[in-house]
Amino acid sequence: MRSFFYNDFVKQALAVLFMFGFAGLAHAQQNENQGVRIRPVTSTFSVSAQMQVDDIKRAAEEGYTLVINHRPDGEGGPDQPTSAELAQAAREADIAYEYIPFRSGHMTDEAFDKTKMTLASHEGKTVSFCRSGTRAITIWAMAQSASGNMAPDETIRAARAAGYDLGRQRSRLNALAEEAKP
Repeated sequence: MRSFFYNDFVKQALAVLFMFGFAGLAHAQQNENQGVRIRPVTSTFSVSAQMQVDDIKRAAEEGYTLVINHRPDGEGGPDQPTSAELAQAAREADIAYEYIPFRSGHMTDEAFDKTKMTLASHEGKTVSFCRSGTRAITIWAMAQSASGNMAPDETIRAARAAGYDLGRQRSRLNALAEEAKP
């Protein structure tokens, strides 16, 4: 009698695990098919984690007119699309594309200046990305503070509303805002 109960229990447990396994797989495929989450920060600027070719097309369909890629090619291994592949997708979707890479924690003056210039000269909706979105939103906040477009506290609040904590960048943002004052 004990082995019957045990065998029945094992069969039920395996059936439940099997069912949840397929449900999890279906959920993962559904999320993959929906693409990366684009997080609005302002009415004209959003950030996201690593974008794929289909995400570029979707961004164009959602009214974005510029994509900024801050992630160096190859940083994420062979599954990461190259900048050339993303630029081609942008051309096909009729959306502007800027490749301004820098490694996490190693922002260059060149990347900062080019990002600041790109954001200042673009009038449409922009989505900027890196691996997680943190580099993208940090360099955006710095550009806003340095150009005087937004106060540091405003950029920190906007970032927080989008799911990013830039509180540790407050002193850096304040210094950039001070330098921007006439």
